[in-house]
Amino acid sequence: MEIYLIRHGQTEFNRAGRYQGQQDSPLTEKGRDQARRNGRRLKELIGDAAAFDFVASPLGRTVATAQIICEELGFDPAAVRTDARLMEIAFGDWEGMTREEIDARWPGAWQQRRENRWHHTMPNGENYATVADRLQAWLDEVEGRTIAVAHGAVGRVLRGLYAGLSQQEILDLDEPQDEFFRLAAGTITRL
Repeated sequence: MEIYLIRHGQTEFNRAGRYQGQQDSPLTEKGRDQARRNGRRLKELIGDAAAFDFVASPLGRTVATAQIICEELGFDPAAVRTDARLMEIAFGDWEGMTREEIDARWPGAWQQRRENRWHHTMPNGENYATVADRLQAWLDEVEGRTIAVAHGAVGRVLRGLYAGLSQQEILDLDEPQDEFFRLAAGTITRL
């Protein structure tokens, strides 16, 4: 098994400090540039992408990123599958809001989340434990060589599950948009 794990490029919500969850906002020009750079780097590393299964979260920002990467790879975008298990953690009622807006509407709720991030469920949303369950099911089914375009929290959890990290170690991982990761032979390489 070999997985190239790529986060979508910067979005308008990322730039504005808004929590997206399963809502969408378009890629910024910087986000499109990040996707192009990651696509070019991936092509340098793998050459012909035809030997890979290409899968993305069905959310617009990941599909747009995958399409840009396909252009760089010379890979048919119609061959990219989507899998809902790769969708970002659902922030529920907090989606589209900044931390300040969340604090104003739900005083103390953000602090409660900080104190128990793995198990805290946002109003009408998910928690990391639920996300980890769906991602473990996806990871258990991966065979062969795969390119996966997903999200920040999803990328952290997938890398953590693959490496056998603790919940806190997973939460402490970063979420780069201008780099990606190779998961293979029991190791994780930042590219």
